[in-house]
Amino acid sequence: MVEVPATSAFVLRFTHQNMYRGKAACTFFSQIDLSPADTIMEQFQDNWDDKRSEVLNRKHGVEKCSREYLNENPSAQVIHLGAGLDPLSIDLAECYPSAQIFDVDMANMPLKAEINQMINGPEVAFLTANLVDVPSLTEVLNHAGWRPDAPTLLVSEGISYYIPKHIYQNTLAALRTSGGCLVFEYSIPDALLIGTPKADLYHDFFARFTDFLKLPFPMQRYEDSEIHDLAGILDGAVQRILIQHELEFSRLGKNVLRKDPNMGAIRIAEIRFN
Repeated sequence: MVEVPATSAFVLRFTHQNMYRGKAACTFFSQIDLSPADTIMEQFQDNWDDKRSEVLNRKHGVEKCSREYLNENPSAQVIHLGAGLDPLSIDLAECYPSAQIFDVDMANMPLKAEINQMINGPEVAFLTANLVDVPSLTEVLNHAGWRPDAPTLLVSEGISYYIPKHIYQNTLAALRTSGGCLVFEYSIPDALLIGTPKADLYHDFFARFTDFLKLPFPMQRYEDSEIHDLAGILDGAVQRILIQHELEFSRLGKNVLRKDPNMGAIRIAEIRFN
């Protein structure tokens, strides 16, 4: 098995292979060793189950929105921003063979390509690039075959927290294409969680995670109004915002931990571009 970096293993521990539909993505998990995450997980054991459920709901929502767009546009391009070692792109490439898939991140892309080759996975362009360096990012994508004049699905999961909003806006503006779509995962601010069940858990988790990653700024959180503003800036419109209550019901067919619609911090927005 391939041992992956501890932080990457930690993120992957929030999910499992049953979230994916294709054989390749499931096989991907069987080839990687996630044990390096054990020491990190010990720091979050007190609220692990709750947060893992929230992340599973988020992943379900990202996949749901991505697949619905690709069902309508099976030959679209897909750019998975800050993809890390998540095999979502591999799963989409296997299920939508006419789509052109680009995985972009600053690290682990050669390792991911190696694992994908090892499992005889589908064709995916694994690209090493800095998401905040727009000229370099677009150059890397163009060189790999991305066409800015063709519909593109932008998948932003687990990355909106780590890039200042005005900078990430520039990245998304450079990659948006006519007829394309942005699936944007984000968390609402602490202030909107006041009075809701388990709000203290979210505040504590984000505070600890910010300290753990030694971020030079607070993790970025978005109000729904900011998502609508972002859509306008990108010449698009918000089609829907999925909250945890809806996501859990869609994933499980019932509400178990998110019975109150006010519960949960993570949301999924789908923005369609004109």
